[in-house]
Amino acid sequence: MMKLKVVPLGPKGYPFIGSLLHFASHNRIDWLQSLIDTYGDIVTFKLLKKRAYFINHPELIKEVLTNSSANYSKKTISFKIVKEVLGESTFTSVGDEWKRKRLLVQPYFHKSQIATLSNLMTESIEKMLAQWETDCDAGKVIDLTDAMMQVTLQIVVKALFSTALSDEDLQTVGATFPPLLAATNRRAILPFQWLSALPWSSNKNYQGYIDKLDKIIFRIIRHRRASNDEPMDLLQMLMEATDGETGQPLTDDELRNEAMTMFIAGHETTANALSWLWSILPRQTVVRTNLEREVDAVLGKRAPNASDYPNLSYCLKVFKETMRLYPPVPMLPRHVERDHKLGEYHIEGGSDLFFSPYLLHRHPDFWSHPELFNPHRFDRESHREQHSFAYIPFGGGPRICLGNNFALMEAVFITAMVTQKFRLNVVNGAKIEPLMSLTTRPKYGISVRLERRP
Repeated sequence: MMKLKVVPLGPKGYPFIGSLLHFASHNRIDWLQSLIDTYGDIVTFKLLKKRAYFINHPELIKEVLTNSSANYSKKTISFKIVKEVLGESTFTSVGDEWKRKRLLVQPYFHKSQIATLSNLMTESIEKMLAQWETDCDAGKVIDLTDAMMQVTLQIVVKALFSTALSDEDLQTVGATFPPLLAATNRRAILPFQWLSALPWSSNKNYQGYIDKLDKIIFRIIRHRRASNDEPMDLLQMLMEATDGETGQPLTDDELRNEAMTMFIAGHETTANALSWLWSILPRQTVVRTNLEREVDAVLGKRAPNASDYPNLSYCLKVFKETMRLYPPVPMLPRHVERDHKLGEYHIEGGSDLFFSPYLLHRHPDFWSHPELFNPHRFDRESHREQHSFAYIPFGGGPRICLGNNFALMEAVFITAMVTQKFRLNVVNGAKIEPLMSLTTRPKYGISVRLERRP
């Protein structure tokens, strides 16, 4: 039997805490990059008393997400914090419970089902663009990150609940999500998790945000069950889903958890990626010209529908390339359940393992000139030659994000419809910097001026 290699030992760190201060800082991606540069694509270090591994090779990541997924669970601190918000959903559940939920929910996120929601998407985008017309005439500076957050939230709300949300409810949701997401990000990177249980106002507010959203979601579910209304939205689809073996539908709690997951998956992460897209595009005149040509040829002046989506291929490539440079989630954790062979290395059970889509997507061995923005990386032939796990903005393997089809169509339609009418120019001197916590967010937002298309 071939003897397994020993994982290179990284920095010793400090007594008792190891490398915790580096790992818990907002500069941890830079720190991890320095480890890769020094030790290679797999390295180990200590976080408190626990051993941790960092991997940055697509073959190793593939094994973690597919072949060895049973050995690498989601029983990590980050997922524990996320579960406080999402509950037991298809994203957070494990084992047989995950398999059951996945089988129930997956059919309703197929491309054909998502296509039925295309009109709901365009309605929300048109509403935003109408406001932009007024803002453009007034010479206003737009907080693009905020605008993308609002429009993606409106799309998700309509897709989930059709017209069930009142204006007041929509305002509550819109006001609640930003502080909830910010608080979740903070809690997920706390060095000592017991701090999150202290009776501080920030911790009390955190639970209050969740309670506000729960109140709205449960009220809609109860109303839907008591009425004869059957609108064409995701909530109705999920309510009609039944377990293939038992015939049992999803409970109210399960519906709430899937709804909350959809809020997050189809809202914040997509909004962040679109913000990065519009921050990049002003510097990419050739890309912007190609984008405008495609949109003009496919759509002209009309809004897109589901049948247009396959023809907006360059829009999709532009968005995919944006997610390569700025993936929605910069780092993913797993818990090693038992001693295990990973590639040629021995991995200790009870440890934690991490990998970073942000760093993987910039790996020079798998991406030529990785810092350059080039949508043609996703041309059919070019992408075919790429390692299948060198690009994982939605994760990979059996647990790949269910909402990926929704997010891609949503993003393509927003990209196309904005391109039809406007050019977005970043305000001179605006500070653009990623804040990498649970998601890859613009730290200071992105301020732009609107310019009408010539």
